[in-house]
Amino acid sequence: MSDAREPEVRALSLAEAGKLTPWAALCGSADLFCSPRWLAVEQAAAGPWVPTAAQCLAVAAPASESASPSAADDERLLAGITLQRFDRSVDDDTVRLDKMLVPGAATSARELAAVLLPSLMCGGWFNSRVLIAPGLPEPERPSARRSLISAAISTARSWDCPAVFLPYVDAADRGLRSDLRAAGFTEFPAPARHVFDCDHPGHAAYVETLPSRRKVRLRKELRQFAQAGVVTAHSPLDGSNVERIAALAHSLEQKYGQVSSQEQLTEWFTAIAVNTDASVFTAALDGRLFAMSMWLRHEERLYGFHAGFDYEVGAGLPMYAVVGYHLPIAYACAEPGLRTMEYGISADEAKLLRGTEAMPQVLAVKALTGPAERALAACAPADPDR
Repeated sequence: MSDAREPEVRALSLAEAGKLTPWAALCGSADLFCSPRWLAVEQAAAGPWVPTAAQCLAVAAPASESASPSAADDERLLAGITLQRFDRSVDDDTVRLDKMLVPGAATSARELAAVLLPSLMCGGWFNSRVLIAPGLPEPERPSARRSLISAAISTARSWDCPAVFLPYVDAADRGLRSDLRAAGFTEFPAPARHVFDCDHPGHAAYVETLPSRRKVRLRKELRQFAQAGVVTAHSPLDGSNVERIAALAHSLEQKYGQVSSQEQLTEWFTAIAVNTDASVFTAALDGRLFAMSMWLRHEERLYGFHAGFDYEVGAGLPMYAVVGYHLPIAYACAEPGLRTMEYGISADEAKLLRGTEAMPQVLAVKALTGPAERALAACAPADPDR
């Protein structure tokens, strides 16, 4: 008789997961926001998206009776997932389930919030997935995924969440989608994730791939900056600039009705600067910063994270086009080791025009109460063939 144990799901605090080499090994270049570096940011509990509870779940490999139960053994973590519980204290639709759904004719946005919050978000708010150990044989992956999905549902119930969800599931991940459907999740539309391949010989080579009208527009935008005397720069995010960067970000968020404060953003960006490889592309006029885009590097990827503008100083100038696209793309095409830029969701047309690929995604949700189930039934589901 075999003395092997069944796979075990372990609950880990963010601090515990962040210290484990096996957890880090689960995270690839597309998993920055599940990696130990980002878990350290989350532990700071700073910024506008602070969950009311958070932890990680990990599937441990079967072990013999004589094997050490230590999770620090590199062979012992097969899969993992992050969990975050969000309620009304967070306003942003990046993490609020009720704001991601389109209410049915008989359901208001307020009613959705009442029956769906607090909700348990799984897999994070970017590339939501179950992390799988590299090299884990394909036949063993479904059981690891299903174990974590089941444990996440149980956690949601114990945390009094009427719904559990993965907000941005890669539509091409058929295995995860199948396992989620089998567990009772329903799919809803989600915005596409935009990815830019920066594996060009240089910025000039990239520009040559653009349609002629886009080339003319690009040169005009850069000429406008030059004629106005704008000074652009690329620098690390650190204590010398974090307050000014947060002020620009707050200006943008105010324009779009976000309720975050400048103090929250300063604290958040400080934690990001300390724990990640963060940098900013900036534009200044007469010594005054008026535009920025913030990027985080993780392995061979550069993640677009935030932008910010002083709309008075930069009035009439193509601020976002230059600091959000031209400067980062020029840098990425020339920087050794960078292969991909993550442009996130929204602004589809602007991103596609500049050469991104739109990767389809779906929102997967499971209701855990009767009212939540009825509310989801009234919302528009995703195309099942997507």
